[in-house]
Amino acid sequence: MFLPVVVLAALVAAVICLVYRVNVGRALGAGWRVISALPGTRVDVEQGRTALLVTIR
Repeated sequence: MFLPVVVLAALVAAVICLVYRVNVGRALGAGWRVISALPGTRVDVEQGRTALLVTIR
């Protein structure tokens, strides 16, 4: 289900890397390492009476 979105995002990222002359392989590798490190992450944001909790499993 998410595969077409992932492929599209990778293509857009590759084009952006080429425009800014960034090594595509290293940029996508770094992005993958960040995404794969996310499971178990918990982000709490509080502003006044509003609170937001994001948990990535």
